[in-house]
Formats: sequence, C-alpha cells, structure tokens
Amino acid sequence: MMKGEKFAAGAAFQLPHFLLITGGCKNGKSSYAQEAACKLAENAGSAPVYFATMIPHDSEDYERIKKHRDDRKNLGFETIEIAGNFSQIVENLQPGRVILFDSLTALLANELFEGRTDFSIKKMQEDAPKILERIEKTLEKLIQKSDSVIFVSDSIFCDIKYDEITELYRKNLAKIEQFLAEKCDGVVEMKNGRAEIKNPEENGEKSSCGLKLVVGGAYQGKTAFAREKFALSDEDIFVCSEDSEPDFSKPCLSHYENYIAYCLKKKISPKTDFSDCAAGGQEKVIICDDIFCGVVPVDAFQRKLREETGLALQKIAGKAELFRVFCGKGQKI
Repeated sequence: MMKGEKFAAGAAFQLPHFLLITGGCKNGKSSYAQEAACKLAENAGSAPVYFATMIPHDSEDYERIKKHRDDRKNLGFETIEIAGNFSQIVENLQPGRVILFDSLTALLANELFEGRTDFSIKKMQEDAPKILERIEKTLEKLIQKSDSVIFVSDSIFCDIKYDEITELYRKNLAKIEQFLAEKCDGVVEMKNGRAEIKNPEENGEKSSCGLKLVVGGAYQGKTAFAREKFALSDEDIFVCSEDSEPDFSKPCLSHYENYIAYCLKKKISPKTDFSDCAAGGQEKVIICDDIFCGVVPVDAFQRKLREETGLALQKIAGKAELFRVFCGKGQKI
C-alpha cells in the first residue's frame, strides 16, 4: 500500500505507511506496532524510531517502561523521549524516518495534566481546545515529515460516564483518534492479540429493514455517522435525557442509554419495539453508547443502568440492522 491510499473494503491487508492501532489493555497493540514498524523500517532501509511518551510517577510506571524497553531490545529502535517537548522534537526530526508513536493516551495526559496547578473543570475546559489544536498540528507535521508512522492508542470509551475531568480527557482522546483515522491509511483494532482492520461502511443499496441500531463507545462519532449514512438532519435527531420522555415520533433517537436511565428513575419498562415507528418503509435510527466493557460500577444505579441497557439493545438488535462505530468509522455487523 502506498502513501495516501486507503484500505479497500474486502481487499487483502497490506501494511500501510500511516496506521492507527488501538484497542483494550493488554490486547497486543505494542507488539503488533513494533512488528509493523520494523517491517516498514526494513523496507525503507533505516532504523525505526520509538517515540516514548510516558512520564513515570511511581514504581509501576517504571516497571512498565522497563518491560517495553526489554520488548524492543535487539529490534534496532532508536528511542526518543518526547514527554514535555513533543512539538520541538518533531520540528527538529530528520525527515523520512519510520516512527512508532506509543502512545497517544500518554501524550494527551502529558499535555492536559503535567505541570498544571489549576485543576478546576472550568479552566481545563478553557484550555482543552488550545491543547487539542496544538497536538493535532504537531501530529500532522509528524506525518508530513516521516516516511511512516505507527500510532498506538487505548480504547477507553466502552464504559459508564465518569467525573467531568475524566470525561474531558476521554472526549479529547477520541477527537485525536478520529483526526488521525482520517489522516492515516488504515485503522486497526486489536482484540486478544488479533488485528481487526476497520474498513468504513460503504453506502450500498437501501436496506428493506427500517430499524437501524448504531452503537459504539463514547465520543466515537456515532451521530455523525448516522447523520451521513441515513441522511438525517439536526431536526430529525432527538437527544434523549434522563429527565424526560423522548419524542418517539422523531426519525432518530440518540443517547438511548439516557432514556433507559429515565425509565429506571420512573420505574417503567423501556420501549424496545419500534416496529410501529419503522413501518411503511420509513427508517428509525436508535443510537446508543456502548457502556458495557468497563469495571463493574460501585454505584447500584449505574450497575442497573448497564444491565438494563444491554438487555434492551439485545431486543432491538434482534429486529434491526446493526452498525458499530469505532474511531469515526462505521461498520455493519
């Protein structure tokens, strides 16, 4: 695969020059990325460069760094510590190198939290857009200067909502991943050591199934995907709230998990049969956050919300076309 080319749906995998690799903890992201970077460096006739981002704070961090260094031993990597000096290092980087960037998760934590004295949510919300813009500009410059870049990130989006600062972090990490998903030649999700290539959903023939279910982690671009895929306007989309009943007449219900929370508070059964709404060839789109893969919540209401949302989605999925959105890329399941 040459620079700028995209994965073609159904095509055999070819190692791209610019690749975003993400997935859950200990699913083989770093090992896969190291193998890819070494292969690209071999093709380029140069040594691969490892951009190390973690700033250690305790013995666990030092042990993690040691393990990564041991894993890279004898692979020929030149290691550059970029923590706290990312923009300047990219500015001074020799052009045409093969870079393994591990990880975006630590990079954002460095830029958002390190050296900060004011951790008020108001101040952090004010600072976040400027930080995001600086990161994206530097990442784009890195892509422009390099022969190849393998970006590694962590998928931390399929969970319940956290405190405001954590949600701010998750939202901005998702924005960085979606930014790179558009810039890179390919996106890979690692699952249990296996790489799953993310090809965007092709707009084919219109389905006879009127009910559509769109799921994915928080901040993954589900609404944007549904808006484009199903030709929805802003007026077509009703954003569900935990405090009021949805307008079921709207073609699209977004944040269905909030509607489940409303039902739990009111002690009523949620609506899962949308056959009346999708009758006569009309489309009905349900969008819901995947909140099922994190640690079991301590809060009893959050545990119940996770369980009831999962049960409701099973009923809906049995009669719907199902789409999963990951890093802004939608795929039919």
